Amino acid sequence: MKSTIKILLSLLTVILLSQCEKDDPIPVVTIPDNNFLSALIDEGVDANGDGIISAEEAEAITFLDVSGESIADMTGIKAFVNLEALDCSSNQIISLDVSNNTALTELHCGSNQLTSLDVFNNTALEWLNLGGNQLTSLDVSNNTALWWLWLRDNQLTSLDVSNNKALNLLVLDDNQLTSLDVSNNAALLDLILNNNQLTSLGVSNNTALEWLEINDNQLTNLDVSNNTALRGLDLQSNQLANLDISNNTALAFMILSDMPSINEVCVWEMPFPPQGVVVEMTNSPNLYFTTDCTGD
Repeated sequence: MKSTIKILLSLLTVILLSQCEKDDPIPVVTIPDNNFLSALIDEGVDANGDGIISAEEAEAITFLDVSGESIADMTGIKAFVNLEALDCSSNQIISLDVSNNTALTELHCGSNQLTSLDVFNNTALEWLNLGGNQLTSLDVSNNTALWWLWLRDNQLTSLDVSNNKALNLLVLDDNQLTSLDVSNNAALLDLILNNNQLTSLGVSNNTALEWLEINDNQLTNLDVSNNTALRGLDLQSNQLANLDISNNTALAFMILSDMPSINEVCVWEMPFPPQGVVVEMTNSPNLYFTTDCTGD
């Protein structure tokens, strides 16, 4: 009899434990935007095909491309804690919280409607593309691993990149910058600053620089004597009176158009340009090249 009772108690315990396991709900990620949910399902995130995204399914994802899916709300992205690369470009996103996505090395969220973004927790970021938004400010001081930063077509009036010493590429054209300090960014190879409001720019410390675009600004002078690796230089529509490129013998392409104020351009040889060097100087009627440099 005692043996029978023990067996029955054991069976009851097993049944109760099994029932508890069945009653224990699987954590589900809240995703209010149906377009976001559909994109996740299309990307194969819904591994069991039940039409919802569980926390376990979200945690299994390291790469996610939901670009061009008419998404307005990215609520739920915080559950993707192991995400290393996220592309949410070309949507209608007005806010994005990636504070929980600390494994991110790539974030592409261009062509949206972001007015701000907090990337302070995303210290592993190497690529950041936020072009074509409405950002008025951005703090990248904690993102010291960044080497690719694309912020064109925003509303930035300033940007501090003094901590971003690994930067190779910095794109800031079509903003509202009045100044920019890149003296700490010695690794820069490409610097694109077209269509801002810059009156001066110091690039003497950027000796690795190969491509520099600063057209449609308000520069009155520019010293590129230390930038001997320069291959491309675009200064169209500025207010320089003279320019010394005598040290820039690697130059292959240069734009000096729409600069009625410019006169003397000091070069490394005459006649100029030599074979293999392309120079555009339309609507710069006073421009002349010389090796007899006065700097006046």
